[in-house]
Amino acid sequence: MQKVQSFISLLVLAFLLAAQHPRSARSQTFSANTGSASILASETQEDSIDTVVRSIIDIFAHDFYDHQQPLPSAFRNVQLNTTVKPNKEVLYILCGEFTTPDKEKTGEWTHFTTIKNSEYEQWIGSNGLVYCENSKEIHYKKADLSSELLLRLHSIQKLKK
Repeated sequence: MQKVQSFISLLVLAFLLAAQHPRSARSQTFSANTGSASILASETQEDSIDTVVRSIIDIFAHDFYDHQQPLPSAFRNVQLNTTVKPNKEVLYILCGEFTTPDKEKTGEWTHFTTIKNSEYEQWIGSNGLVYCENSKEIHYKKADLSSELLLRLHSIQKLKK
């Protein structure tokens, strides 16, 4: 039952986010012309998840650039998760690990958790693990999130030099 409620909440959020996304008008027109509501739901959900991924990667990269020195040199095991709070608010959680140039030789990796809610929360180390462990992974296949984080961090670094 909780999975159904989570899915419904995610779907409602997807529709709300897609309504603000420029592509949503095209999707609605296409859906109306073909008469296929399933195409609209699928495209809308993909668009909104893409928006969430871009947003949370941007939040993460800016926060790391501003507060995490030395900057990470690599990321691994990065995944997008979701959970629904008791008040039905959907939270998106980016979980993974990073290493820095000074820790690469020892093979030391540090866990991070970025939570996108009304603002955001960034947890470094094991304190945020509970959020990742108690949430459900969204299988995002359009891009490797580890690579996307590193690319975004490098682009911010170049812009701010």
